[in-house]
Amino acid sequence: MQPRAVAKRREKGYNSKERGGPMHNEPSAAIRGQFWRYALPSMFSQLLNSCFIIVDGLFIGQNLGDAGLAAINVAWPVVAFIQAVSLAVGTGGAVRLATAQGRGDEAEALTARGNAVTLLAVCAAVLGVGLGLTYPYILPLIGANEELYPLSAAYIRVVCLLSACQVFATGLLPLVRSAGRTLGAMAVTVGGLLGNIFLDWLFIQRFQWGLPGAALATGLSQGGCALAALPMLLAHKGWPLRLRQFIPCRPMVKGILHYAVSPFGLSISTSAILLVTNLQALRYGGTKGVAVYAVLSYVLGSIIPLISGVGDGLQPLFSYARGARDWHGLDHLRRKGLALAVGVALVSGAACFALRYVLPEVFGASAEAAAEGAAAMWTLTLACPFVAAARFTCSYFCAVGEPLAGGILAYGEPLAAQPLFLFTLPLWLSLEGVWVAYPAAVMLTAAAAFVLMRRHLALLPARE
Repeated sequence: MQPRAVAKRREKGYNSKERGGPMHNEPSAAIRGQFWRYALPSMFSQLLNSCFIIVDGLFIGQNLGDAGLAAINVAWPVVAFIQAVSLAVGTGGAVRLATAQGRGDEAEALTARGNAVTLLAVCAAVLGVGLGLTYPYILPLIGANEELYPLSAAYIRVVCLLSACQVFATGLLPLVRSAGRTLGAMAVTVGGLLGNIFLDWLFIQRFQWGLPGAALATGLSQGGCALAALPMLLAHKGWPLRLRQFIPCRPMVKGILHYAVSPFGLSISTSAILLVTNLQALRYGGTKGVAVYAVLSYVLGSIIPLISGVGDGLQPLFSYARGARDWHGLDHLRRKGLALAVGVALVSGAACFALRYVLPEVFGASAEAAAEGAAAMWTLTLACPFVAAARFTCSYFCAVGEPLAGGILAYGEPLAAQPLFLFTLPLWLSLEGVWVAYPAAVMLTAAAAFVLMRRHLALLPARE
């Protein structure tokens, strides 16, 4: 579309149903009016997306017990690495796309869309081959002992074979949301989860294929998500599709990767924390300790995506407001989004504590592991609001072009705060110290988020 046509459309206003974006004659009013349209579907989608691994855990726990739960928990950092890379690339592309929309630069927005898809294809090939060749060396380093290695390796082999399904299913959804298809992204996730539940039942419960069956079920359902999401992004009405959009453009690729740094760290932090905690739980509690942490991580894994969904869902609006230099709209989104994230975290944490005796049994943990998991559930309840504040702030910084501040939060927790407490508190508290380390670390990260946000807000008037 030519610049004159873009200007003409801006003069007439922006039809969000036709094109999906938040542009309007009065940007602040349009942005505020679309808060729930972007936040709620993303929260629901992220929650459902986390259910892929939770559903696996339910079927595995019921059929393979503590050993199966521990094995999939040990293998999960490899899966999470694939997810982190694809989410980072998708989010980086989504930030560039939405920011270009805010400036009214449609050519740049389309280039961002095409280059992001190309980068996802490259990631799928590299990750599938690379991890497929190296997982036998990686698994022993991340806690797969003689008892757990055969089960974990069987799971990871299938994951590597179907890695492209996970890469595109994870990476395309941020782009689809930035294109305004928030309900479409949610529908794709719902369909994928329903397919995963059915395939888990079929492969694990009916055919008794164990962990390979769980990986196959997840991979095939994610492949279906990718096939549904791709035409939503590429067949967008009014966005012409050209081959040159997919040819890597060095400045665009560099920009996408620049904005991908923070979401990668934010996503991989869960995996890094899981890895170190697994090792400490194995050291102080053996296989039973890892099984207890598996239960805690499944519960936490259902809360964090719901919390993260607020910042991820509002990312297109943050980026658009920044591109349009709408600081009042940006301030409104930030305040309302943070309140929503913390509120959801408080409710979720209270629910976890109330159900602390039920949740471990749901995942098929042994009686002893279930009792210890229930006793440790208070640590998750305490951590929830601080997790919400830190993760929302990190997502905000990524969306508004503050990758350094976002990177400090994204990498500070898994590389500094978590190891600090995980290696010191157990010296006095033994296995209990492993559980207490998480709330201690996220409190420190939330404090850093507060300081960084104060600094950011102090500089905003200079931009206006």
